[in-house]
Amino acid sequence: MVLSLLLGAGVFLVSLVCFAMTTTLIVNLGLRLIRTALGFWKSVAIMMIVSLVTAGTHLIQIALWAVVYLMCGEVVNFKQAFYCSAQNYTALGYGDVHLSERWQLLGPLEAVNGLLLFGLSTALMFAVLSRLIANRLHREIDRLGKD
Repeated sequence: MVLSLLLGAGVFLVSLVCFAMTTTLIVNLGLRLIRTALGFWKSVAIMMIVSLVTAGTHLIQIALWAVVYLMCGEVVNFKQAFYCSAQNYTALGYGDVHLSERWQLLGPLEAVNGLLLFGLSTALMFAVLSRLIANRLHREIDRLGKD
């Protein structure tokens, strides 16, 4: 039990570092793009980029956990490991792939990791959207003030 908790905590921390790096990248890129005058399609492009990068990061997190399952000998191939990991990370929980008693705490730890990062992703997307809306409103107010 202690070994699975330590391993899970380590993977959790690596996952958080990777996600923090991605979030920082998105924030820096988003701020640069949002500072300029934004039209409809540029706003759409920014939201799509943020969504795609975030989704890609979640897939990388799932793959990270899948590698751990492979290294622990819980599954026989990466496809099965990724499937098991995706179920845990998303808290989908079909229950058709079971971890051994030795490593079964990895599943709930991955679920906590996934749920936390989905929440942070939602917050990030909302922050970008809020900034886009605020910039649009400021432009409209400035335009109305000049008329």
